[in-house]
Amino acid sequence: MVLRFLRMGIIVFTLYSFVAIPILIPVNLINQLDSPGLNKLTMGNIKDPERIWAHLILAVFLSAGVVYITFRETRQYLVLRRLHLLSPEYANSVTARTLYVPSIPNSVNNVETLTRIFSRFPGGVRRVWLTRNMKDLPDIVEERRKHILGLESAITKSIAASYKYYAKKGSDDVEGRTDSRIPEKLRPTHRVSKIPLPFIGRKVDSITYYHEEIQQLNEKISNAQQDPDSYHKLSSAFIEFNQQIAAHMAGQCVIHSRELQMAPRFVQIAPTDVIWENMNVKSLERLGRRFVSLAITSAIVIFWAIPVAFVQAIANIDSLTEVLPFLAGLKNLPETAVGIIQGILPAVALAILVSLVPIIFRYLSKQEGIPQKSMVDLSLLHKYFFFLFVDVVLVSTIAGGAFQAIGDIAKNPLSIINTLAESLPKASTFFITYVLLQSLNGTGQAILQAVPLVLSYILPFFSTTPRDIYMQKGKCPTINLGTLVPSHTVIFVLGLEYSTIAPLILPFICLFFYLSYFVYLYQFLYMYEMQYESGGLAFPRAIRHVYIGLYTWQLTMIGLLAIQQAVPQMVIMIITLVVSIFGLALYDKAFKPLFKYLPVQPEEDGKTAATTIESHSIFSGSNTADESEDDKKVLTQVEEDDSVDDEGLRKRKFDNSPDKMLRRESVGLTDAYVARAQVRKRIDEEREHSSTGHFSHEVAISSARLMYEVESYMHPSITQAQPTVWLPQDDLGITEYEMEQLKGIHIRTSDYGAHADHEGKKGQKSRVRLDDEMIVNGGKGIPGEMPTDDPNFSASDYQRHVMDSYAMVESLALIL
Repeated sequence: MVLRFLRMGIIVFTLYSFVAIPILIPVNLINQLDSPGLNKLTMGNIKDPERIWAHLILAVFLSAGVVYITFRETRQYLVLRRLHLLSPEYANSVTARTLYVPSIPNSVNNVETLTRIFSRFPGGVRRVWLTRNMKDLPDIVEERRKHILGLESAITKSIAASYKYYAKKGSDDVEGRTDSRIPEKLRPTHRVSKIPLPFIGRKVDSITYYHEEIQQLNEKISNAQQDPDSYHKLSSAFIEFNQQIAAHMAGQCVIHSRELQMAPRFVQIAPTDVIWENMNVKSLERLGRRFVSLAITSAIVIFWAIPVAFVQAIANIDSLTEVLPFLAGLKNLPETAVGIIQGILPAVALAILVSLVPIIFRYLSKQEGIPQKSMVDLSLLHKYFFFLFVDVVLVSTIAGGAFQAIGDIAKNPLSIINTLAESLPKASTFFITYVLLQSLNGTGQAILQAVPLVLSYILPFFSTTPRDIYMQKGKCPTINLGTLVPSHTVIFVLGLEYSTIAPLILPFICLFFYLSYFVYLYQFLYMYEMQYESGGLAFPRAIRHVYIGLYTWQLTMIGLLAIQQAVPQMVIMIITLVVSIFGLALYDKAFKPLFKYLPVQPEEDGKTAATTIESHSIFSGSNTADESEDDKKVLTQVEEDDSVDDEGLRKRKFDNSPDKMLRRESVGLTDAYVARAQVRKRIDEEREHSSTGHFSHEVAISSARLMYEVESYMHPSITQAQPTVWLPQDDLGITEYEMEQLKGIHIRTSDYGAHADHEGKKGQKSRVRLDDEMIVNGGKGIPGEMPTDDPNFSASDYQRHVMDSYAMVESLALIL
């Protein structure tokens, strides 16, 4: 949707530029006032009131065009959004059918009551996840991850040191070493202390220490994951329906009789998009947090205006020295230096000031209690635009005009209104420079990727383990829509603001949108990787920013026309403003519900809808009611018939034919935690009664899909398996020996796809290398882990990952 907005900017300003520039520049320039420099081309250079009709007609023309194209583009956006939400890949996912419910009263916060409430919607409830307070379990899981990284680093560095050690001895023969293939004096050590300072704490053998710690943490985490009911329930839950439309209907209905209870609800929250820290924030508390966040945001915007105003003042040295005489020495600098100070330096300084703000705004948005990472980005999008609009557009415009007119205002304070009206068009020079800087420097930085480019040469010196190399080579850079979209919408606003006041800015606005479109088209195709998907919800927010800019420009025009006493033109402009306001009201009335929810009749043509309605998952889920009943019977089957024919019944129970696998593919139990325990039990039974002692592909795939679904909205710490200790294969046998030691204490490990090559004249240098198949074309990823964090990664992808895994038994350990 970013590209669609950029394309909209290209259409609007290209068409308007072809009409406005040939008309307005001659009208402003010929036989009018003799303003200095580029100010001759602005509306402030006009002395003949009759010529203002040209500006008015073009203003009305542009206003009508903006309203029309926002409606047109939004209709097309909604069609694309519906196609995405109804696509088989998305509609068959758990995310498409799931509803997040916050602020659940204690009397309702149980699986039975929630199922009874939400079963009134079409298809009923398939599964319920009650969120829980995991206490210190996430910290323990993170500690284990750090220990595994430390173990990988210690062993990999030991391999490199051993290569060098044996190369100096002139032999790589290590036979006869029974305790370890790492020479004792080369075994890595480090200090352990609660105070993270060097040279403090007891000195330990790193490999032995990490073995013991990981083993203890595995046992502790495994015990905690086996009993999720021991953790206190929070005031929220995830509800999965059997039909996609049910989730959207439940999201719009009034659920509870008391105010702010079980509201607001959120649809389509992907598991990777959940902010688990905010699961217990109730609606009233969220409102209070939001009020505090907006208050702090407003304060930042107001106080940030001070340095922004000073930056704008630098662009007018002559006017500034009248107020601050000690700066008069700047006038004596060479003309080139003065030009840089007045032209380039303010724009660069403003860009630096602006870049510091999003970090603060993102923190504030997260503290509001928003449950989604993508919604945090959208909240940041509004805050950051508000900042740019106030401090870049309004403050810079007013400050620029005020500093240019400060001498006249000081002499005659009563003339401030007329003086500012004449001086505001002159501030356009600063924004021409600013837009040009964003067009060339902003897009140049985006396509160059200077920081990742430099890091690509530096990080290899610090990337020693296979995991480090994979993370460096196998991950694409991400992009934050919360800062990207406002940087585009504020340029659109500037284009509207000065479209009639200073038409010279229009070619630079067009340049910005053309360059940005082609740069980001390439970046989104080949560079950026989205961590989570919002479904294009940034686009309607960008449209709202356009309307804010439209109103600001129309009010500015009304003020300029009023000061110049152009009454007829002012009346027409007021009418244009009123019609534009009505246009936004109609826009919200018509489109706002469709931004969040799917319609019951999603197709454009009712005739085609009648024939294809059953093929759309909006009215169907992955299981019908009959199939759910069959699943429930299969997975809750009593074992009374065991005495009749034990061998025959066993064959029936554990028949792994495709038909049986399909019947057992989904758990008929509503409580996700109970369903998870049932799946584990089924896997143990399949393994126990398997004739070969191994799992068939059908069992592994079916179990992987089922476990993926039932664990989707459980806290990651309660489902997180031990990350595989990934070591590189070596010629000294160190990795083979260490893997045997790790497997002996039940620590999962692998050396798949990684090699520690030794180079140099004597083989004294070590370099870790990954096979191309680990990275290229999506790659197999780190052994035993998901190959991607893509939010669209579905159960079918999970199956393929399990099927293509390096060893079926190891792969099945993912779900155990």
